[in-house]
Amino acid sequence: MLLGVIMKKIEIDTIAEKGRIVSRIGSLIQQKDIFLLLGHKDPDTDCIASLVAFALLLAKFHKEATIYLSGPVAGHFSYLLAICKYNGIAVNYGKLNRVENFQAVVVLDTPKPVMIALNDDIAALMKNPKVAKIEIDHHLMTDSEYSGDKECSLVSEASSTCELIGYMLLKFSRKAEYRDIDFFTRNLALAILTGIVGDSQMGKYLKTRKERFFYRTFSEIFDRLLNAKTQKNSHNLSSMEAVFDTIQNLSVREKKCFDQIMAHKNTSMPVYYICLDEQSSAECFEACGAELVVNAAKGAADTLAEDSRKLGLVAYYDDPRLSDFVQFRLRRSADFVIPDLREVLTGLKIENGGGHPGAIGFRVKKAEIKDIGAYTKALVERICVLVGAAP
Repeated sequence: MLLGVIMKKIEIDTIAEKGRIVSRIGSLIQQKDIFLLLGHKDPDTDCIASLVAFALLLAKFHKEATIYLSGPVAGHFSYLLAICKYNGIAVNYGKLNRVENFQAVVVLDTPKPVMIALNDDIAALMKNPKVAKIEIDHHLMTDSEYSGDKECSLVSEASSTCELIGYMLLKFSRKAEYRDIDFFTRNLALAILTGIVGDSQMGKYLKTRKERFFYRTFSEIFDRLLNAKTQKNSHNLSSMEAVFDTIQNLSVREKKCFDQIMAHKNTSMPVYYICLDEQSSAECFEACGAELVVNAAKGAADTLAEDSRKLGLVAYYDDPRLSDFVQFRLRRSADFVIPDLREVLTGLKIENGGGHPGAIGFRVKKAEIKDIGAYTKALVERICVLVGAAP
């Protein structure tokens, strides 16, 4: 991909081309030795799990992998970070020395370059044409843009980025050149399963036949692997249900942040919503920190959607020290029949947004919103009309 050229993400044309991309990624892994793995800011379950899964995949090839995170992550990801420590995978928070040593960058689960968690040194590395750039992501449409070299970008519709990594493993396992590598070890299965069940909430937000087929196929494969390779009576996670329960558990701080946001719930319309004004948003960021607020807002949108049995929307001002935008998170309930929430972005004529068929996010500049309460209420009314849930 040429530097400075913006390329919108599109679905890979054919199964054959998808196979060629996987082969090119495999060849690049063999050619390079030192890899830097990047995800998006305020990483969610699929992002963290895909970083760990790809790092474990690189370890299969005896490559050196470093995961970069802009700050600490939620406590329920501790078992994934423990896997990294056990396997000698470096996890770096905020600062990174000797960036010039990295020969390749892998960007995972990140819709567009501006959302990558990085520092100034990494930003400079991303602009270096001599550094190979792999991308794996399942975000398409709206304002999504490639971060990796297109010929090495496995960007395709899937329930999660981890599902695409699982697809890669299956392809690799069938290649004669990799016949001596055991790709299906317990920890790799655990990481992939975490992303698959976490992003789709155990599949309940998937609507199309294709989505459900691939979710069922990959979740069953890695669930069997995890169960078969976990020692009995070891108290280790051994099933997709156990994984899902773990990533749903909130710490005391996470629960406090979630409750603080949910206190603003509005149920007066078919689409339940939460609107945090500038002061309430600032109080949340001050008390909880950015990572907790972002994940709690997503959790609140999930809860509102299930409570309304239609849609849930959360609006809040970004951390004023970092951004001048208002963030919106919209989630569909498991029971609500609408094929793709991304069509709402089209109906609203919003370009600065994206997401999944069951969940989207978008943002609006603060300067464009005079009254956040009135703005959000009017937005909900428009959404109700677009999805056929008018009051």
